[in-house]
Amino acid sequence: MLIATAVLGVGPSRAQTRAPAASGSAPLQAHVPPEAQQLAAQAQDAVNHGDYQRAIDAYQKLAKLVPNVPEIHADLATAYYSAGRLDEAAAEARTALKAKPTLTTSRYVLETSLAESGHCPDTISDIEKDYPRAGVGPLKLALGIDGFRCSMGGGETDRALEFARWLNHDYPDNPEVLYLSAHFYSDLSDDASQRLLAKAPGSSQAHQMSAEVLEMQGKTKDAIDEYRKVLAMNPRVPGIHFEIGHLLLAGQPTPEALAQARNEFEEELKIDPNNPGAEGELGEMSWQARNWDDAITHFRAALRIDPGNEAALVGLGKSLLSAGRASEALGPLQMAVKMAPDDPTAHYQLSFAYRHLGRAADADKEMAAYRRAYDQVQQANQATRSGLGGDMTAKP
Repeated sequence: MLIATAVLGVGPSRAQTRAPAASGSAPLQAHVPPEAQQLAAQAQDAVNHGDYQRAIDAYQKLAKLVPNVPEIHADLATAYYSAGRLDEAAAEARTALKAKPTLTTSRYVLETSLAESGHCPDTISDIEKDYPRAGVGPLKLALGIDGFRCSMGGGETDRALEFARWLNHDYPDNPEVLYLSAHFYSDLSDDASQRLLAKAPGSSQAHQMSAEVLEMQGKTKDAIDEYRKVLAMNPRVPGIHFEIGHLLLAGQPTPEALAQARNEFEEELKIDPNNPGAEGELGEMSWQARNWDDAITHFRAALRIDPGNEAALVGLGKSLLSAGRASEALGPLQMAVKMAPDDPTAHYQLSFAYRHLGRAADADKEMAAYRRAYDQVQQANQATRSGLGGDMTAKP
């Protein structure tokens, strides 16, 4: 935006990096009346303060005073777009491009204006072509979001998926991108689930899908029953015994439930010997049963499968600590803290290891890190609860 200010000789323009400067601008500057320079300065000031109506008024007067300057129409188009006057933005962008096709900013403004005013079929292909080569910034973000929405509105899932990938790569922390992505992938999942249940309701995959839904609803017993139907149809499906074991542990920790869970994890390893989760659960159960050697064996097995498994590193460290092997516990616990510096459990266990070895200063340092990490987790949990339920005490 504000390309015209540079053409008319009114100070540096922030938009000079977005669009090419006007050819022959120096001769034009020499013949520009002072009133035109004043209007250009007013327009620039208005845009800097977000007063787009004032900017529009200045650019309209400027276009009449200094005709045949495409950059003025380009800036007017952008001002119209910023003010939400999409039809006028598109018209001015077309005027600018007709006189000077190299004004890429005007092309992007035309495309977004058309998309947002309901003319997706007329612009989606151009947006798809231009998005990858647009410079990262607010206009590129608008192009991507418009392209994504046009694709979804037109039922073009593959094209929408491509826009979603681009947007998440270029703007990974943008709230709107995250919101749109969450809904998009959720809708894809729901659609596939519904088609699965409609087309193959008696399949093992349908029973597995039902089990997962029941699990999310907290219906543990029903979920286990569905998972067992999967195994009855195909006893070698990986991951099912693990899910059953996990659900059994989520209930009342009776001796019977614990024994059944252990059996499920052992059965899982017969099907999939490279399941670090099953090894880790068996290690945790052994640690809680004070069977230190067995816990160490399982946690080490999990780490052989997945050397970067932070939970297994902590599990191995605390098991070695419990077995009186504090010096051996240092390695995995230090690695766990390095991998997950925000994990309070890792800091807590490492503090105990240092304390056992007589390294009081290091132990105090880790305990302080534990308290900081613990407070951060609590604050994050509170923020999540407030965001989901609505924090009535929050100030606007």
